[in-house]
Amino acid sequence: MNLNEASKLIKKEQSNNAEQKQTNDKKAIPNFSEKQKGVMINIILIIILIIFLIISLIIYIINNKTMNIYLRLFQKQNYTLTLPSNEKTKYDISLLDEKKICSTNKKFAILRRTTCVPCGLFSYYIVHLGCIINYLKHGYIPILEVGSFPNVFTGGKLSDDNPWEQFFNQPCGYTFEEVVRKKDVKIFECVCVSDMPDEKTVYSNNIMRDYHHQIQEKYMGIKNELLLESEKLWKNLFGDSKNILGILLRGTDYTSRRPPGHAKPPSINRAINDTLKMDDKYKYDFIFLATEDYKIRNKFIKKFREKLKYILPEKPVYYNYDRKNFLSFNIKVYGNMNFMKTYVLSIIILSKCEDIISARTSGAAGVFILSKGFRNSLVYYLGEY
Repeated sequence: MNLNEASKLIKKEQSNNAEQKQTNDKKAIPNFSEKQKGVMINIILIIILIIFLIISLIIYIINNKTMNIYLRLFQKQNYTLTLPSNEKTKYDISLLDEKKICSTNKKFAILRRTTCVPCGLFSYYIVHLGCIINYLKHGYIPILEVGSFPNVFTGGKLSDDNPWEQFFNQPCGYTFEEVVRKKDVKIFECVCVSDMPDEKTVYSNNIMRDYHHQIQEKYMGIKNELLLESEKLWKNLFGDSKNILGILLRGTDYTSRRPPGHAKPPSINRAINDTLKMDDKYKYDFIFLATEDYKIRNKFIKKFREKLKYILPEKPVYYNYDRKNFLSFNIKVYGNMNFMKTYVLSIIILSKCEDIISARTSGAAGVFILSKGFRNSLVYYLGEY
């Protein structure tokens, strides 16, 4: 092979190598571009999805009434609406026509009692009952709400549901969740009004008691599940017995803190002696005691033994005698729905007893409102702190 031929051969190989390299480069470029294109498409899709979600959320917040109501609730933006109470219609029987009232009233009012953090469950009960009457008279369908601010139901936490509805029905069959979705909804502060039952006189004023008894049955009745549970409890405690004496006594913060304006409870010995007198006269099958105070309970157990019946929360609650705080602030009571449930069940059972002995408390007012009347009642009023 001469030099020219060798040179031509080298040039041909170099040309072939260049062509092969060019071919390989052309093959590599499309592969890299496809991967890059796939990544870019995914990134673009994610960005579009994020933009879509943000826009959807903005539209939802703007147009969705539920979200707006909840935001207003948790921001505590209550309005105080002054609705005058008319003494002439104080026991207005027209409110007992539930079908007419519920079909006539078209406006909705969410009522929140945010100004009484230490108040107990049945303090809420009697104030709520008055607010229901007052707002119904003025053309509103009231809805009671206790989940969006600190109180005995929620403790220091807030809840996006409504613990009130675990115990009581709402007026006219609406639930809180349904009402917050409606267009014509306003939020108001629930305040004490003259339409509420008077804690000092409901025990002796039969007209007041009967009226509020009927109102609560139609507009704020106890949940059916709790009523059924109370019937089972009654059967377990008393069997078929009907001749039961109910006793409601407060201790703890009532005796240690002596809150101003609250009725003074009787001494334990006085309550026991009065129980003995009534038992001697009416020969009760059983005595049912409702109290949060272990000192009171233990003394009654020692005196009446197997004849005494009571119920306790599933998880026992022990109390400290703290002169600075109310019972509702006790760490094992504040926001303890198990304790609240036991309390309500005790009040229901007391309302079904034949006779009653009680100090004047919001719980006692609840007992009388829920009851259809007692054969005999002894309600202590020994002045106020």
